[in-house]
Amino acid sequence: MQENQQITKKEQYNLNKLQKRLRRNVGEAIADFNMIEEGDRIMVCLSGGKDSYTMLEILRNLQQSAPINFSLVAVNLDQKQPGSSRNTFCPSILKRWALSTRLLKRTLTVS
Repeated sequence: MQENQQITKKEQYNLNKLQKRLRRNVGEAIADFNMIEEGDRIMVCLSGGKDSYTMLEILRNLQQSAPINFSLVAVNLDQKQPGSSRNTFCPSILKRWALSTRLLKRTLTVS
């Protein structure tokens, strides 16, 4: 949902409930499988879609309340494919979130 859109109280309630459930589930998976340790640097690959930005937002949220310190870096791969969108990376959001970012440009070929 875009920031300038108005949402109802019920929609906000449902959104908060969903965010809470996602954070809890991701936090439990991280703890259960020892996925993140003190001092880790976590690379989150951004495709430009909702899923990767949601994962990044969940990890940012967990980072603030986690009992350990870890850092995040957002990475986007420009595959230089003909016809692919060049606007998949949203640096304005990442700058507002004060995240370290990397844009990799690679020509990928299928062998």
